[in-house]
Amino acid sequence: MSSIQRRFTLRRPPTMNKNGETPKPNGVINTNTQNEEHHSSVLKSMKEVRETIKKGLPIVMDPQMISAVLNALHNINNIDDRKMLLEHVLMLMANTPSGSDLSIRLQTSVVSLLYNDLTHPPSTYVSDKYAWRTADGSFNNVCVPDMGKAGLVFDTLLKREKAVEHPAGLSSLMFSFAALVIHTCFRTSHRDWTINETSSYVDLSPLYGNNKADQDRVRAYDGRGFLHPDTFAEDRLLLLPPAVCVLLVLFSRNHNYIAQKLLDINERGTWQDPDAISENKDDPMRKKQDEEIFQTARLINCGWFANVVFSDYFSAILGFVRKGISWSLNPFEEIRKQDHTFVERGQGNSVSVEFNCLYRWHATTSVEDEKWIRKAWEQFFPGKDPEKVTPDDFKRAAAHAQSTEPDCEHWTFGGLKRQENGHFADDDLARILQDATSHPASCFGARGTPGVMRLNEIMGILQSRRWGVCSLNDFRKFLGLKQYSSFLEWNPNPEIAEAASKLYYGDINNLELYVGLQAEETKPVVDGAGLCPGYTTSRAILADAIALTRGDRFYTTDMTPFNYTAWGLRDCQRDETNPGFGSMLGRLFLRTLPDHFTSDSTYTWFPLMTPTSMKNYTETLGIKEKYSFERPRRAPITHVVNDYAVVAEMLKDNAAFRPPYADRVGAVVKGQGFFITYDQNDDSLDDQKLIYNIIIGEEGLGKVVQKFTETTNTIIERDSYSLADRKTKAIDISEMFKMIPIQWFANEIAGISLKTPDNPSGEWTDHELFKMIGELYEFIFLESDAAHELNIEERARKNAEDITRIVKANLRATSNSNRLSFIGLVGSIFSSHSSKKPYNTFLEKLLATEKPIDELANLILSIGIVATVELSQAMINMINLYLDSPQSVLISSEKVKPEELQALAREAMRIDPPFAGVYREARQDRNLRTLSVKSDERLFLSIARANMEPQIFPDPKKIDLTRNAELYITGDGISRSFGNEFVHSIMGAALQTVFSLKNLRRAPGMSGKLKRFRYNENGTEYYHYLDAKMDPIPWATSLILQYDV
Repeated sequence: MSSIQRRFTLRRPPTMNKNGETPKPNGVINTNTQNEEHHSSVLKSMKEVRETIKKGLPIVMDPQMISAVLNALHNINNIDDRKMLLEHVLMLMANTPSGSDLSIRLQTSVVSLLYNDLTHPPSTYVSDKYAWRTADGSFNNVCVPDMGKAGLVFDTLLKREKAVEHPAGLSSLMFSFAALVIHTCFRTSHRDWTINETSSYVDLSPLYGNNKADQDRVRAYDGRGFLHPDTFAEDRLLLLPPAVCVLLVLFSRNHNYIAQKLLDINERGTWQDPDAISENKDDPMRKKQDEEIFQTARLINCGWFANVVFSDYFSAILGFVRKGISWSLNPFEEIRKQDHTFVERGQGNSVSVEFNCLYRWHATTSVEDEKWIRKAWEQFFPGKDPEKVTPDDFKRAAAHAQSTEPDCEHWTFGGLKRQENGHFADDDLARILQDATSHPASCFGARGTPGVMRLNEIMGILQSRRWGVCSLNDFRKFLGLKQYSSFLEWNPNPEIAEAASKLYYGDINNLELYVGLQAEETKPVVDGAGLCPGYTTSRAILADAIALTRGDRFYTTDMTPFNYTAWGLRDCQRDETNPGFGSMLGRLFLRTLPDHFTSDSTYTWFPLMTPTSMKNYTETLGIKEKYSFERPRRAPITHVVNDYAVVAEMLKDNAAFRPPYADRVGAVVKGQGFFITYDQNDDSLDDQKLIYNIIIGEEGLGKVVQKFTETTNTIIERDSYSLADRKTKAIDISEMFKMIPIQWFANEIAGISLKTPDNPSGEWTDHELFKMIGELYEFIFLESDAAHELNIEERARKNAEDITRIVKANLRATSNSNRLSFIGLVGSIFSSHSSKKPYNTFLEKLLATEKPIDELANLILSIGIVATVELSQAMINMINLYLDSPQSVLISSEKVKPEELQALAREAMRIDPPFAGVYREARQDRNLRTLSVKSDERLFLSIARANMEPQIFPDPKKIDLTRNAELYITGDGISRSFGNEFVHSIMGAALQTVFSLKNLRRAPGMSGKLKRFRYNENGTEYYHYLDAKMDPIPWATSLILQYDV
C-alpha cells in the first residue's frame, strides 16, 4: 500500500517529529516541495489576472478573490482554503474566453496543481508485505508493473438530529451517482484489508467486474459484444437505494447500444452479422469479433462515464450549473508548461486509504432514502433494531446473502421484477430516477448521518484506525492547506468543537481523519462551490478526480480514433451547446429511456439538481421559458403500421389520421401560408395547387425538367476533375445532387443570391443553404436525436427567419418594380437588355394573388423545404442503386424512353426510399382490417415496408418496370406536395444524364461507396450517415464516381 509519507501513518507525540526532534513553531515539517512549484504556478496565473485588468480586458476580481490571492501570495504552501482561492480561480477560468492565453495558462496551472497534489507513483504502501526488503530485492518499486490494476493494495497517501436540505439544491440522485463513482474506485477485500479489489480508475468496474470471472458472468458472448440485458457485476450496490442500480442499468444499456452501433457502422469493414459467421458461439472468428466489439464498446462507455463525472457531476460540485456555465475542467488533454516540459498523463494511479475515508458521504442521505435504508435493514435483520446491529451481525448476514444470491442475470433491486426478455420495465426505471431527482439531498456536516447508518460509520472508523491513516491536519498539510490550530477553527460551532476536544484530548493534531472530514465546518454556497462539504473534502476531491482520470492512459494518451473508432470517440464527448450546459446524463436518459424523458425537461438535463432549485436558477439566468419543470409523462406508445392496405387508407384520410407537422411548423414559422402542414381545416391544399400551377406554368413540366438537366450538366462539367492519366475524370455525385435542387430553388423561386467565387457577396453557399433547409426538414418531418432536438429547433427557427427575411425583401422589391412610373416605363422600353432575374416572374405571379407578403414568404419557404433536400436524397439513392444493377445498360442506352426512366425512378423510391415512413395522430376511433385504432394514438406508417409487401409487389427486391404506377405509396414531402409525375420526371432525367457519362463506375475503395449504416426506426430498418464530425445525420455524404473522357 502506498502512503503520502509513511510518518503520517505512525502514531507519535504531537510535539515531536519522526526523528524525535522538536518541530518548528507551525508544528509540521515541510517535505512536500513538489507542491511548491504548482501552488506557485496558480499564483503566477493570478498575477496575470492583474496584468490583464491593467490592460483593460473585462475581468472582474471581487474583494473575496483579491483576499484569497493575497493569502496565497503570503502562504504558498500553507493556503487558507477559507479564502476560496481555488473556487475564485475556477470561476475565473469558467468565465475567461475559451482558447485565450489566460484561459490556457489557468487551465495548465490548475490541472497541474491538482494532479501533483498526489504523488505519481505513490511513495509507500500499507501492509507488512511492503515494509521490509525482500530476499530477491523485488517490490523495491512496488508500482511496476501492476500499479492501478484490480487487486492492487491501497495507496496510503496519508445521529442525525434532523434532516436539513442541501443548501445548493442538490438532488438525491447526485449522491446516487457519487456512490457509483465511489464503488468504482473502492472495494476493500474482506480477506485482506490492505487490498483494494477494484481498480484505481474510473472504469465502470461495478458494471464490468473486477476480474475476468466477473466479466464473463455479465457478457452475452453473442458475437456482437453485448452484455446480458440490464446486468451488472457489483452485488454491493444491491444494498444501496435503488437509484444507484438504475444508473448502472442505464450504462449497461448504453454499452449494448454502442456495441450495436459499432457493428452497424463497421468502420474498418472487418465485422459481419454473427449468424453469418457461425451459429457456434465457440467459433474462433465469432469469438474474435465479439471480443473486439466488447472491448471497444467498453472503452467508449467508460468515456461516457468519465465525461459524466466532468460534466453533470463536477458542474454540480463546483456550482457551475447554477450559473449556466458549460465550461468544465479538462484533465485529459496534453499540457505543456512554460519551460516546454509536459505535465505527465497516462502514468497510472493507485487510490489511497485516506481517500477511502474521504468519500463517506452518509450525511447527504435524503429523507426518502433514509426510509428506504431503514426498511431494507429491517428485512435484512428481522426483529432487530437497525441501530443496534453489530459488525459481526453484518458479516454473518452478508455471508449468508452472498451464498444464496442468484446469478447476476437474475438480480433484482428496489422491489422490481425482470420481464420475460430479461429487461426491467422502463416505467419502473424512470420512476426511480425521477423520484431521486425530485427528492432533495441533505447537507454535509456534523451530526448529519442518519441513525440507521450507525453501523456504517462504526465500521468506517474502525477500519481507518486499523489502516493507521494520518490525522486531519497531516492530510491538510499534504494538500498544501493551512493546518488547524484549534477545534474551533476546524468547526466554529462551540458544541461540536467542545465535544471533539474532549474526545481527542484537547489537541487538534490528534483529530483523526475519518471523523475530522465528516464533522468539519462546511462550505457556504458561493460561486465555485456547489457540493458544500467540509473545506478539506472540497479541496481533496478535485485532486483525486484529476488523478483518477489524468493518470488513466485510456482517457489520455490512448484515447484515440484507433482504439475508440472515429464514431466512438465522438460519441462519448460532451456537447457544450446542449440544454444541460454540456450534460451527459441527459443524453444517457434520452438514449436509454426515450419515452420517459423529454428534450426540454429539467428532469432530463439537470437530474443532479432538484426541479425546484433549477426553476429558481433558470429564472435568475433568464432562460426559464426554455424548460419544463413538471415530471415528464410517458410518451404515447407509437403503433407501427406495416400493412400496405392500411397504410394506403390512412394516408388518404387526413381527417381521421392527422399529420403531426402543424405543431412543429408553428414552433419555427409564424403566420399563414405554410402549406406542408397538410391540414384539411386550412387552405393548405389550395396553396399546393396554386404553387404547382405557377411553377409548371404555361410551358408545362418539361421546362422545369429541362432546367434541372441543364444544371446537372453544368455542375458535371464544372466540378469533375481529371485523374493522373488524363483519360479519367471523377466527381462527387452526392455533393452534385445536393446542389442541383438548392440552386433551382435559390435562383428560380426565392431569389437568394448564392455565394460563389464569382459572387463572394452572396448570402450563403449552396452547401450552407442545403444545411439550413436540411435542419428545417429534419425538425419538421424526422425523428431526430432527442438530445439535439432543442438545438435543432433553435437553428431551424433562425434558418426560417433568415430565409424569409431575404424572400420578403425580394417580394417587396418585385412589387415596387411593378408600379412603374412614366419615366421608369420609358426607361424599360429603351433599355438594351432586361435586368429581370429568373425568380421575378415567379414572384410576380405570386404577388398577383394579393396575399400578404408574410404569407407568400411562408409559401416560398415551404417550397424550399419539400422540393430540395428530400429530392437530393432520393436521387443519390437512385444512382447508388443502379450503379450495381443490370438496368444500367438500359439507362445508358440512347433508346431509353421517358416512361421507362420514370418507372426506374419509381422503383428506386420503392426499394431505397429517402426515408422510412411518416407519422400520424388518430383523431377518432377506427377499425381498419385487423387493426383497431383509438383516438389520440400515435402511428408510424412504415412506407418502406408497405412498399415491399409481396402480395402487392411480387418479388419485391427485383426491379420491375412493368409494375402498376398507381400502387406506389409515397410519403409527406415532395411527392405529396407536387405529385409523383413531377418527382419521377426530374429523377428520370437526372438518371439519364449521369448514366450518359462514358463507362460510368464507382471510384475504387471506400470513396466509391455510399458510407451509410443501418439503424432501426420503429421496426423499419433504414440508413444514417456520418458527417465530418462523425455525428449521425440523415443526409448522404460523399460518393465518388469515375468516367472516361
